[in-house]
Amino acid sequence: MEIRIDRSRLEDIEGLTIEYPYVLHRLDLKDLKIPWHWHEEVEFFYVREGNMELRTAGQSWRFKKGEGFFINTNVMCSMDCEESCLVDSHLLHKTFLGGHFKSVFETKYLDPVLKNRSLEILELRGKTENQQKLLAKLREVARLQEKPDTEFQTRNLFSEIWLLLLEEISIAEYNRPVINTVRQERLQAMLAFIWQNYQRKLSLDEIAEAAHVGRRECLRCFQSCMQKTPFEYLLEYRVEMSKKLLQDTKLSVMEAASRTGFSSAAYYGKVFRRLCGMTPGEYRKQVRVLLRKV
Repeated sequence: MEIRIDRSRLEDIEGLTIEYPYVLHRLDLKDLKIPWHWHEEVEFFYVREGNMELRTAGQSWRFKKGEGFFINTNVMCSMDCEESCLVDSHLLHKTFLGGHFKSVFETKYLDPVLKNRSLEILELRGKTENQQKLLAKLREVARLQEKPDTEFQTRNLFSEIWLLLLEEISIAEYNRPVINTVRQERLQAMLAFIWQNYQRKLSLDEIAEAAHVGRRECLRCFQSCMQKTPFEYLLEYRVEMSKKLLQDTKLSVMEAASRTGFSSAAYYGKVFRRLCGMTPGEYRKQVRVLLRKV
């Protein structure tokens, strides 16, 4: 599985359809780096093995085996781990539980969560009886997906999970300061511009203009939300895109460098080694060895 980002800046979620707007992804985060992204669907995560890091704009958390978390709609985040980490990612669109537009299920039960701008991430550490019940339900849903014809049962379980989520929010008296959504929206616009134009030479002014802000505000957005400069992020993104070319095509290292916006193969090799701890050629050999073992 790979993370696909469409031109509307949203993650294109594999396996989720209009007919059945829920999907379970069982992943090893060591094999799948999840870059900065966001999506309309809400997400329930459960860590089956290992440890992982979750990052949002300006904050990070670590989760271990038996823990999980809830991600609200359109929250920008990324995930990573240093060693093998097996996780269950449950993704569902609000129509899965809400049904038709402006139904009582949507307005009474879903909107209080989806429209709560102070609620981005809700940690599920299993420290309370309510959290333990919620985590147990997530494990139950995952097991259910191994069987055929379980759509109704899955939706029923998520109705129970959602009621537990509402109770957990109430218990926690979740009332954090409202996230700086303006700065986050500006950052999303600038990231989208980079994703669509990384193959050519970009200036700070162009990146800032994508969000209709000045150079200083552009730098502040990246620094406050991602703790890096726009060009640090641009280089990292170019390297990630070049990895796909090295893995999936027969292009030379020089061609991979050129197609992902690097001015020379030498500079590309220097940046790649600094970020990945190996040369592009070594990375390609390593990937091919791993693919032969699959």
